[in-house]
Amino acid sequence: MLQLRHIEACHAVFQTGAITRAAGLLGISQPAVSKLIKHAEQQLGFRLFERIKGRLVPTREAEMMAPEIAKVFDQLGHLRRLGQNLAPHGQGRIRVGCIPSLGMSVVPDAIQRFQKAHPEISYEIRTQHTAQLIQSLMAQDLDIAVTFDPEPHVGIRAEKLGHSNLLYVGPAGDRNAQRKEIRLAEIDPQRLIGLMDSDPVGRLIDREMRSAGMAAAPAIQVQTHSIACKLAEKGCGATIVDAYSASSFKDRAVEILRMKPAIGLNTVVLHSDLRVLSRHSASFIRYLKQACSAYSE
Repeated sequence: MLQLRHIEACHAVFQTGAITRAAGLLGISQPAVSKLIKHAEQQLGFRLFERIKGRLVPTREAEMMAPEIAKVFDQLGHLRRLGQNLAPHGQGRIRVGCIPSLGMSVVPDAIQRFQKAHPEISYEIRTQHTAQLIQSLMAQDLDIAVTFDPEPHVGIRAEKLGHSNLLYVGPAGDRNAQRKEIRLAEIDPQRLIGLMDSDPVGRLIDREMRSAGMAAAPAIQVQTHSIACKLAEKGCGATIVDAYSASSFKDRAVEILRMKPAIGLNTVVLHSDLRVLSRHSASFIRYLKQACSAYSE
C-alpha cells in the first residue's frame, strides 16, 4: 500500500524529472528518493518511471496516476491552510476572492485597515468573475468572495455589504458635457459598451433596458467593467458600470453621470453555507462593510 512519503517522492519526480532535483525539493538525499520510488513500484507491481536521455519519464501507468496524486497534494494544501486559520494566538490566513472592480477598490481598502489591526494575518487574494468565484467557494478554495448581487445558488450564503448606484461613463467632450444626470432612454443602444449576460450588472442593465422598451444589442460587449470604461475613454462608445469601476476613471478623459432614475446595486460577500467561517474571516467582513460605505450614495 502506498504511503504519503511514496506519493511525495512520485510527485516531486513528476515535477522535476530528475532524482537530484526531486531530492532537493523534498530536502532528503538522492538515495532516499530512489529507495522511495523503488518501494512504491514494488507495492504497485509496475514501473512508474523510465530513464530516457538522462531524464526520468513517467510510464503510461504513472501518467494515469498523476492527476489523482495532484488532488492529494491540493487537499494537503487545503488542510495546511485550514490549520493556519485555526491556529492559536491570532495567526491565520484569509482566502479572499473578488471580482476585478472590487479588487481595485473595496478589498484593498479593507485589507489596509484590517492589516493595521491584525498584522499577523496573511492573505490569499484571487480575482475572478462571479461564476468562477462561486465554483471556488464550492470547491473550498476560498473562504469568502466579494461580488455584486448574484443569482441564488444552493450551498452559498450571500450577506449584504453595501449599496451603490450604477453610473454612466462616456467619452470626454460628449454631448452630455456639463450635465450631472442622464436617462437610460438618452443613451444610444448602438453606442453602448455592454457587459456580459453572465455578469450581475450586465443582467441588471439588460432588464432595465427591456423595461424601458429598448433593444439591448450593444456593438461591444465585455466581461470586465474597467475594460468597458477604458473603451469609453478611447471614444468607442459609452457604458454603464458600478460606482467602484467608475471612480477609478474620475480623473481620466471621461464624463461620469448619475443615472436618472437611479439604478441600485448591492455589493455582497459570499461564503459556503456548508461550513462555519473562521473568526478572522468573520471579522474581516466587518471591514469590508466599512470600505463599501465610502462608495454608497
